[in-house]
Amino acid sequence: MLEKFINRNEELEYLESLYKTSKPQLIVIYGRRRIGKTELVKKFLEGKKGIYFFALKQPFEIEVQRLAENTSSSLNIYVKPDIFKIFEKIAETGRYVVVIDEFTYWIEEDPRVLTILQRIWDEILSKSKVFLILVASTYSLIEKSFSYGSALYGRRTGQWKLGPIEPKYVKDFLPNYSLEDLVYVYSSVGGVPFYLSLFDTSKTFEENINRLFFNKGGVLYEEAENLLRFEVREPYVYLNIVNAIESGATTYSEIANKAKVNITNIAKYLKTLEDMGIIKREKPVMGRQRPIYRVIDYYIRFWVRYVLPNKDKIEFGTFKFEKKLLSNYIPNAFEDLVRDSIKHLYTKKKIPIAGRCSRYWEKEKEIDLVCLEGDKILALEVKWKTLKENEANKIIYNLKKKLDFREGYYGIVAKEIEGDIEGIKIELKDLFI
Repeated sequence: MLEKFINRNEELEYLESLYKTSKPQLIVIYGRRRIGKTELVKKFLEGKKGIYFFALKQPFEIEVQRLAENTSSSLNIYVKPDIFKIFEKIAETGRYVVVIDEFTYWIEEDPRVLTILQRIWDEILSKSKVFLILVASTYSLIEKSFSYGSALYGRRTGQWKLGPIEPKYVKDFLPNYSLEDLVYVYSSVGGVPFYLSLFDTSKTFEENINRLFFNKGGVLYEEAENLLRFEVREPYVYLNIVNAIESGATTYSEIANKAKVNITNIAKYLKTLEDMGIIKREKPVMGRQRPIYRVIDYYIRFWVRYVLPNKDKIEFGTFKFEKKLLSNYIPNAFEDLVRDSIKHLYTKKKIPIAGRCSRYWEKEKEIDLVCLEGDKILALEVKWKTLKENEANKIIYNLKKKLDFREGYYGIVAKEIEGDIEGIKIELKDLFI
C-alpha cells in the first residue's frame, strides 16, 4: 500500500521559504525510519527543476556512476562520472534542487565522503543557487557528520527533525473508523504515516492489528527489532530497557535492575533512546520533583507490551489479539494523545492557553496535564470514559483543590461529557474534528 501524503504544511512552508531566497542551501532533513521524510522531499520537488537520488550501501565509486547517469538524464547532457564534475554541471543550471536520501549510507561505506561533501559545498555549491537536501534516518551519524570538528560542521544552512503527525490527521487515513477506534489506532502506532497507511479501511481495528502485528508475516511484527537494529548494535538490550520503563521503572537503578543492564552503562543507553525519540526524561511542569523516564513512541510501547511477551505464541500461530486486552493500556495512551493534541485544541479555541505543557506531580498530588503561560495556568484531567454532569463537576472541584484553588482554567477531557460543567469541556470529537 502506498503511503499517503497528509499534512506536513509547516515543513513544506519552511522549505519553500528557503527556496524562494535563491541563495545556496544545504538543508538536513532527519528523523526516524517510516516517518515520511522521503514523501516530504518528493512533494517539495514537485514542479521544480531537480533530482531525487536514493543512496545505496555500496562502493562510493559505483554510487558516483549512478548519480552521473541520473544527472545526465535530468539535465539532458552527458555528465562525467566524477563527483566534482557532477556538481559543477548542476551548479551551472541555476536554481536546482538536489535530494540525496539516506546520504549517511555513503558515510558508512566510506568516511571520506564527509570531506568530499565539504569540498563540494565550499568550492562549488556555496557560490551557486543549488538547493541541496540531505536526508537521513541514523541519529548517530547525523551527529557525527555535523558536530564540532566534523568536515561539514558549520556548512548546513538549515535543518528539520521530522516528527509524527498530530492525532487529528489519523481520521484522514481511516475516515470510516469511529472516534474511539481512532484512539485505539493512534495508541498502537502513533502518528507514523507509513504505519497508518498499512491499515485496511475495510477491516476492523482488531483485524488490522492481528494482520500487522500478530502473525509472522505481519509488516509490524519484526519492525521494532529492525528499527533498533538500524541504529544500534544491541537492539534487545534497548528493547529490554524500554520494557523496564513501560513496566514502571523510572530511576537509573530501577531501570538497570529490571533490564539486567550494568548500571554504569545505563546512561548511555537512555541517551540513545532519547535521541531516537523512543523515551523521554520528563520533569513535572512545576515544582521540584525528580524527573522520570517515560516511553513516548506509541508503536514501540505497544510492541513491547503485547508482541514481545507473546512471540512464542505468535510464531506458533496460537495468539489472537482482542481489543479488551487494552483495558489497562488505553487510559494512559489516551492521556498522551491529549498532550499531543494541545496545538490543535488551542487552534480550535477549545483551550485558552497552551504554553509549556506537561504532567504535574508532587507527593500525593497528580494532574494529567498542566499548561503554563506567563502567570496563567490551565489544568486538565483526562478520563477514558463517558462522564455524567455531576461526576464531571466533582472532578473539576478536586482538580482545583489539588492546586489550592489557584486562579486559572480548569477542565476535563473525556469520551463524552453530559450536560454543562463548571469548566472547560473537551470530548473525543474535539480531538479529531
